[in-house]
Amino acid sequence: MEQEATRLAFDDNADMALLNKIANGDRQSFRKIHQRYNGLMFTVINKVLNDTDDSEEVLQEVMYSLWRKASLYNNGRGRPVTWLVSMARNRAIDRLRSKQRQSKLKKAYASEVEVVPKITKSAGGFEMIERRETCHAIRTAVLELTEVQREAIEKVYFDGLTQQEIADQLGEPLGTVKARVRRGLARLRKTVKLEEK
Repeated sequence: MEQEATRLAFDDNADMALLNKIANGDRQSFRKIHQRYNGLMFTVINKVLNDTDDSEEVLQEVMYSLWRKASLYNNGRGRPVTWLVSMARNRAIDRLRSKQRQSKLKKAYASEVEVVPKITKSAGGFEMIERRETCHAIRTAVLELTEVQREAIEKVYFDGLTQQEIADQLGEPLGTVKARVRRGLARLRKTVKLEEK
């Protein structure tokens, strides 16, 4: 009974009209959608992430994406509320996967840091120590990148994808992906230089 009441509370026609207006840059319509669905989307996201701070951040990403991509809504493929909830859930799953990848990377880096000294001790020499310190500085710098920069750089350098393939995969403009890679590399260079000094 309660589910049915909630279902009846959604006005698909009004929501479609709001999405059309958002696609045309109407901020008032965006505020209305935000007020109407931000609680529902937060709940969906938090069920996946089980972390309030991450959930709030992902909700902001979803709302930003809604502002930019409202024109992609197609009423022939489902109700507006379903589209919004799917967008929220998918973004939450992406964040969860990203966190899992980051955790794996940290573990891999930590284990390499532990293994490398054992291997290089027999080789000895100043050059090996310097190389080890540089590797450690790079690993640390990668972990300090923003999530989107790290993801773009990982896809280019670890997964071997082109920037266009990454843009297609993420549903982002090519220029955005290029900017993320460029800024990430610049930040890596800057961080590694600072650690060398």
